[in-house]
Amino acid sequence: MSLKIEKISNKHTRYIFNLRNERNVREFSKNKKIIKFQDHLEWLKKFKKNKNNKFFIFLSKNNSKMGYVRFKIQGKSAYVSIAITKKFRGMGFSKNMLLAAEKKMKVKNFIAVVNKKNLSSISLFHSLNYYKFKNQGDFILMKKNKSIKVHKKYISIINKIEKIRKKNNSNWMDLLRIAFKYSPKEAAKIMSNIYKHDNKISLLSKKLSK
Repeated sequence: MSLKIEKISNKHTRYIFNLRNERNVREFSKNKKIIKFQDHLEWLKKFKKNKNNKFFIFLSKNNSKMGYVRFKIQGKSAYVSIAITKKFRGMGFSKNMLLAAEKKMKVKNFIAVVNKKNLSSISLFHSLNYYKFKNQGDFILMKKNKSIKVHKKYISIINKIEKIRKKNNSNWMDLLRIAFKYSPKEAAKIMSNIYKHDNKISLLSKKLSK
């Protein structure tokens, strides 16, 4: 499905309001309360005052609204926020939307404030070369500099390491459970799996140093 992109206008006001108030959107936002329409209008008016701020609406081929990407300028950085309409979630559109929106921005630095529990958003920003640089309570700040090009080979290796690490975290939890049950034989079997995955990580890490 091809994507269309529009700059925000008055015709989008109600759509943005409804999307911001969706339970799944509020769940991972700093403000989890239902937003009143008048408050939404005031917020939108304030956002538009800074001409450098950008708000993009994405539409499908048949003109169905898919979601939005907005950038709030603070200093030399653009703080990014993205929201997807429910029926388009989990279909891989968010990455293309964010990438297309970034290309329309002249700034080099992008910052995303992401809820620590929002694993899908963290994965999204990681896939576009954002990296975690700061904790902020229940949120993490992720940053990207457009001028820094990361070699695809290294990204591929890092992604493989991340996947193996996830498996090992699960293995460690299993080991703890078995240890509390005093099952030495089963614990030894899990230790063997951990050793195998750590060897894979060692081999991949060596490639990064070449």
